[in-house]
Amino acid sequence: MSKWTDLFRSHEGRFYDYLVDHTQVTLAGLRLLYRFMAEGDAGPEHSLITSMSALEKQGDAIRRQLIDDLLSTFVTPIDREDLYDLSRCIDNVLDYADSTVKELVVYQIEATPEMLEMVKVLEEAAQNLNEAIAHMKDNVKLALEHLIAAKKHENQIETIYRLANEKLFDSTDVHYIFKVREVYRHLSNAADKLDEAADVMGSILIKGNV
Repeated sequence: MSKWTDLFRSHEGRFYDYLVDHTQVTLAGLRLLYRFMAEGDAGPEHSLITSMSALEKQGDAIRRQLIDDLLSTFVTPIDREDLYDLSRCIDNVLDYADSTVKELVVYQIEATPEMLEMVKVLEEAAQNLNEAIAHMKDNVKLALEHLIAAKKHENQIETIYRLANEKLFDSTDVHYIFKVREVYRHLSNAADKLDEAADVMGSILIKGNV
């Protein structure tokens, strides 16, 4: 094997590392979001808000590095657009987790049981996505199984979302309805992005270019 081939392979590996690192940071963000919701009565100075902002910045930094390397690398192990789209979806999930924390503070509302349930399922979906990415090179069958599980979780979240909104409209407090519905919408959007990430990952695996 030539030195040039070794060089290309060493460069290829970092893209997998970026994706694994990015999903791990996103998973950490969802776990932190659950803690924040579960603790309740969290003011704007709560330490978990600072921790979430730090994770969001960490995710942005990983994505910027991936994009920089995409622009400067001649050969990539995965289609460039797929790498870009997968990273974008993962980053979007973390962004929604961060904005959900901020909305709970700004709106001064406590998390509902449905919010906690949605975040817990989001966490499970993100865990499956992380496992799929971690195994994409060495065990495609296992990676696909994790993707299927991630997509099932997204369906669970949409069911919770619909039922939560139905229950919400039993309230007579219009302002409360608006605030809580916005948080539900953010969590539903996060689920959509996880589902999109799973679709991109599935496409990558089916193409067989990992």
